[in-house]
Amino acid sequence: MTIEALLIAGAIFGLIVGLGFRSHKLGCATLWIVPIGIFVYVDWWQKTHPENLRSTSGLDFVFGLPFPCMGAMGGYLAGAAIRYAAIKKRNGS
Repeated sequence: MTIEALLIAGAIFGLIVGLGFRSHKLGCATLWIVPIGIFVYVDWWQKTHPENLRSTSGLDFVFGLPFPCMGAMGGYLAGAAIRYAAIKKRNGS
């Protein structure tokens, strides 16, 4: 996956979590799925494509991690802000 795809996928997941969970503690805890998911994805990809492995393939675990996490954090903040604005508008304040 490209960096842009990882950012977008993380942002979509973060937006869903931000819109779906009322508790910030539960929402932040749910975001731990992103780094765990990228480790599982990289491991799966490397096992299914052994012909494409190089000496630097281990770096995929390091450099593949920040981008979906950044997207998820940004998406979560946007989703929480949208949810907060909708609740505030609904209550008329």
